[in-house]
Amino acid sequence: MLLSTSISRAASLCIEKRLPFAVYMMPGSDHAIFLAGDESTQCNSDVDRGFFISEFNTSGRRIVIAPQYTAEQIIENADTIAQRDGVVVKPVDRSTPRDEYDNALNTVVNGLKLRGGKTVISRVICGDAYDIDWLSVAEKYFTCFPSTFRYLYYTAATGAWIGASPELLLECDNAGNLSTMSLAGTRMKSSNAAWDDKNREEHDYVTRYIVDKLSSLGINATVGCAENVGYGAIEHLCHRITARYAGNPFIVADTLSPTPALAGTPLDKALNDITLNERHPRRCYGGYVGMTDSRGTHIFVNLRCVHFDESRYCIYAGGGITAKSESATEWDETSAKSQVLLNAINQSLS
Repeated sequence: MLLSTSISRAASLCIEKRLPFAVYMMPGSDHAIFLAGDESTQCNSDVDRGFFISEFNTSGRRIVIAPQYTAEQIIENADTIAQRDGVVVKPVDRSTPRDEYDNALNTVVNGLKLRGGKTVISRVICGDAYDIDWLSVAEKYFTCFPSTFRYLYYTAATGAWIGASPELLLECDNAGNLSTMSLAGTRMKSSNAAWDDKNREEHDYVTRYIVDKLSSLGINATVGCAENVGYGAIEHLCHRITARYAGNPFIVADTLSPTPALAGTPLDKALNDITLNERHPRRCYGGYVGMTDSRGTHIFVNLRCVHFDESRYCIYAGGGITAKSESATEWDETSAKSQVLLNAINQSLS
């Protein structure tokens, strides 16, 4: 099992007691790391150590979980940890209806035909959570995607979330190396077939945006060769982008986020499309998560995720819309992106 008995027990206790915590696994690693502690809100500053969450389009506001307690300490003190009070952030309570999604997408497509660009439109898949073992969901979901950044966390400001992100927003190590990626364009896995015009156009928007944003900060980026990155039964078009940078990583992260892969371009028009056409709050979806440790700062886009509490869950899935998009294809794409997580939930009924 990826999650040890002690980590699973400590995480369950934290959810029950509403104590801020995080469990995460780096891409390619089978080692789960647990931390718990007080949460705080920081803006435009370094995070010395700990796990952090930035919600969608919040201009540098981060919720930080300090690494104060280990899993063993949580278990040892379970009887003395008081349940924390406060308003609980509830998940969205209804799935996006198909006709509502189609209408939103067609409205956005018509606008894009006039002005060009790209907008990411998301939908939500919601259900009852009364009998779901969420640590079992995390175990199953994490096992399916070993090359992603996997995470489970709870804070009073966000509620509880599980995700497995294939998208690196930013990594800065102590030697001054910066890494990011453009990850956009989605299709079912195929045998080295050429990508269609719609997906290439969507991807190129993201690559150009990232390079231009880095350049605006005086960072000269190098774009690697195109590659396909698998995610279950689907794959994405990817370019890895590198540079030298020794400054504050959060200045770069907050310049890049929200990326065109989760919002669109031009950014202001895409955000307006999202506000006018999505009927649900994005909350953590499309923001970022990560941690600062002894090796540097590691930040990933918060996607392929679910928000849950004791009674409801809400899966978020989105797709990049261009003037060439068709509603049926985009609906199927969001279904494919969420299917493994939905399977893990359905297989974890207690």
